[in-house]
Amino acid sequence: MLKVLVACGNNAGTSILIANKAEKTFKKLGIESTFTHASLNEAYQIAADYDLILTPRDLVKQFTLPQDSKTKIIGLTNVLSEAELVDKLRLFEVIR
Repeated sequence: MLKVLVACGNNAGTSILIANKAEKTFKKLGIESTFTHASLNEAYQIAADYDLILTPRDLVKQFTLPQDSKTKIIGLTNVLSEAELVDKLRLFEVIR
C-alpha cells in the first residue's frame, strides 16, 4: 500500500483537487494507495512518514527530508492533468 501525502500552501482547494485526481488515476492504474492532504506547514512535519508526496511544482524545493529518506516528492505543473501525473509517476519509478 502506497502512502501518499498531498500538500499545498493552505490545505485548501489545491491539495483537494490533486488528491481527487490522483486517487482516480491510481485506481485506474491499479495502485493500492491511501491519501492524506495537508497544508505545507503540516506536511513538513509528517513528510517522512509517506512514500510519496504530491504538491504543486513551485513548492517542491520547500521540502527537506533526511538523506536516507525513501520518500519521493513529485511537483505538478498542471494539478489536474492525469497525463502529467502518469508521466511523473513513471519518471520517479512509482510505476513502469
